[in-house]
Amino acid sequence: MDLQSILSTSSRSDSLLSQTSTSKSSQGQQTADSLVNISPALAKARERVVAQEQSTATSLSMLGKHKAALASLGSTAGALGKLNANSTPASVQASLEAFVADYNAAVTTARQSFTQGGSNLGTSTLLGDLRRVLAQRTASPSLNSLGLTAQADGTLKLDATALKTALAKTGNNVAGALSQLGTATGKLAEAGLGSSSRLSSTLTSLASRLTALKKQEDALLSAATKLANGKQTNNTSTDPISKAQQQLQQAYLGQSSGSTGL
Repeated sequence: MDLQSILSTSSRSDSLLSQTSTSKSSQGQQTADSLVNISPALAKARERVVAQEQSTATSLSMLGKHKAALASLGSTAGALGKLNANSTPASVQASLEAFVADYNAAVTTARQSFTQGGSNLGTSTLLGDLRRVLAQRTASPSLNSLGLTAQADGTLKLDATALKTALAKTGNNVAGALSQLGTATGKLAEAGLGSSSRLSSTLTSLASRLTALKKQEDALLSAATKLANGKQTNNTSTDPISKAQQQLQQAYLGQSSGSTGL
């Protein structure tokens, strides 16, 4: 059904939207429910907008969690990077355990974001960068000899017994190797959180998209309300039906033009 058909059907409808809701959310729900009576096609248009809103909000939430995890990783990576020959075995182990926990959280949230939103969210690049950081740490002793191994899902596993053994044998070398790992990972996290990073630009785009979608939904509901309750007047410039048709047309065209690209 084209836009003109929707407008024609809506103009003939004498259905009234509920005016007795007790809250803004209940008003929105009652209005949305009434759209089916005003125009099934208009209701479908709103459903598509709402579905896009929900998808965008989910992506925004997941990416927000990933940003928080990346910030935590940057902090613990910085602490790991400060290890030196004077660091005690206990402080080395505590720093590495904290690093592994935050590293795994960053990898997990990045993977979840990538699964939800695909390559548009840019987190697949981060996953590759994190793997390269591990692969490039060639300082002796190796990370494997320190009990640090990469799992199939990209997360890290720490063998505390192997770490203690390595610390007992060559504590200074262990601190040096882990310091390099922490410094490299910290730089990666800092770059990922920068204002010009893909993560920041994607968060901004998603937030803007969500705002635009909410405005589209509000416009559809507002136009439907005017179409249902408006009365024809002699002055078309102030005719509520005419104004509602214009508003509905703008909302409909905005909705049907497709989702905003990231």
